[in-house]
Amino acid sequence: MRVTFARHVVGVLSLTLVIASTGGAASTWHVKADAAAGGDGSQNRPFATLQEVEARSQPGDTIRVVPSGKPLDGGIQLKDGQRLMGLGNPVTKSAGGARPTITNTSGARYDGDAIRLANNNLVQNIHIDGAARAGVFGVNAARAQVRGNLITNNMIQANNLPRLEALWPKGFVLYESQGNHFGGITLLSCGPAASSYCVNHAPGRPGVPSIGQLVIADNVIRDSNLEGIMLLSDGGGAVTYTVTNNEIRDISLQLPRPEALTPALPIVRSRAFTLIALNGSNATLNLSGFRADNLAPQGNYAADGIVLLTGGTRPVVNARLSDLVVLNSRQTGEVNNGDSIEIQHRGATDGVLNVDIRRADLRDPASANIKVLEASNPTNGSYDISVSDSVLSNANPAGMPDAQIRFSGASGGTKAFKLAVRNTKISGIGGAIGVLNPNNLDTLNVLVENSSFSDLTQPSGAKPTPAINVTHPADRKLGVAVIDVGGGALGSKGRNRFVDNPQVDLSITNGSTATAIRVDAANNYWGGGAPVMAPAASPDVSLSGNVTLSPLKSGHLTSDPGR
Repeated sequence: MRVTFARHVVGVLSLTLVIASTGGAASTWHVKADAAAGGDGSQNRPFATLQEVEARSQPGDTIRVVPSGKPLDGGIQLKDGQRLMGLGNPVTKSAGGARPTITNTSGARYDGDAIRLANNNLVQNIHIDGAARAGVFGVNAARAQVRGNLITNNMIQANNLPRLEALWPKGFVLYESQGNHFGGITLLSCGPAASSYCVNHAPGRPGVPSIGQLVIADNVIRDSNLEGIMLLSDGGGAVTYTVTNNEIRDISLQLPRPEALTPALPIVRSRAFTLIALNGSNATLNLSGFRADNLAPQGNYAADGIVLLTGGTRPVVNARLSDLVVLNSRQTGEVNNGDSIEIQHRGATDGVLNVDIRRADLRDPASANIKVLEASNPTNGSYDISVSDSVLSNANPAGMPDAQIRFSGASGGTKAFKLAVRNTKISGIGGAIGVLNPNNLDTLNVLVENSSFSDLTQPSGAKPTPAINVTHPADRKLGVAVIDVGGGALGSKGRNRFVDNPQVDLSITNGSTATAIRVDAANNYWGGGAPVMAPAASPDVSLSGNVTLSPLKSGHLTSDPGR
């Protein structure tokens, strides 16, 4: 019996060795920038270069980056199932000293990307510093996780603009308003249909119908040029993004003004977070614990905090944004393109943008705090947007003061625009809510309840803007239209407060003779008395054109509900 048992153990050990030698068992490798040459990847004799560990490691292996005084240069392409993990203290919290650092200072290898993803990868606790293009880049990187990394000096290259421009002649130009889609973290999701982005950036990567959930958590991206986090889906694929507790700050602040270059250039993007869904893609976003600040260099930069954009045919975005802080501490930015949150159909057909914003602190944009925008004549798009438990304010005198939540349509047609604002405070420069619609619109719903609109001011010499302002032109069609700020068909409880605003609190103008806009405005605080109606002096409410004001069934509030 003892002999038989011993033979069995020897057989098992032999089988284990065979599995390990054929790559069946995962290995752990170490790499350190200042290690001695000739290492074997062990903890005591780490590899000295990324090229060595990339060549030796197999799918499913773990690669540990040992802290060092200098970075590992040249970038790395991960294999399926690999984990790339930095040793030592958390890089996002450590004050300095040796860190597990990776860079890629040349465009000759992986186009300057520091870390390229495959499937089922984890990238954690890596300091990516000075990469010539993306810090982390992936195409159809199914179930990837990017956690707790620090990305700095991305696409800086000493601001040598000719060098930056020359690195990627086929698809990347530093100063181009729409051609650059790279950031500290850049993930492309490509479905089975044709995709120009995937052909350009990963021609050998086949499209897939779904890449599952991608996780981007606890990262800090700062002191870099252009985008912070860039997510793009194309070709009809489905993807879910979970983006939690990330911080983006000090973006593009060292770049010169585009308009001061020779030749002068138009608006250039400088955005903290961008999600783009194109051509049948279905993107689900859960973004929480997000903080962005100092995104606007001097000059014509589209310095936006969060951008959600669709294009092509039948793209869908379902987004939930919660616990957000988007600031503009220096109060700079280009007047038409500096938004805390921008939600846009751009040339899309049958696009869908469903966006739920909760507990947002949005301050001092160059343009709007929440801008809903149509560009390049989209058709038949729909928006369902809710804002709750949030604070919006603006002390930036350089911006566009017409509304802090603003919808501006293009010249095409919109299927539906639905906006609900609850338990939200809006104050400062500009109006609060503006639906400035120059196009055909099938459904218009605006619900406001339990919200405060106070101390809304204008820059010196600017025309006063109503707190809530809805306009529809005479030469455009209008379907069902309801503005419910209390006691109306959409179910608003009212209890809104309009306090210390020098302009009209509620202004509705409808040029359509075929369809009336229904307005419900009961149970609100207008300073203690009943709302003063235009054309009386200093009115609270102004109605013009084909507008129906429902009876104020429950009257008005005589005491300030406060917020």
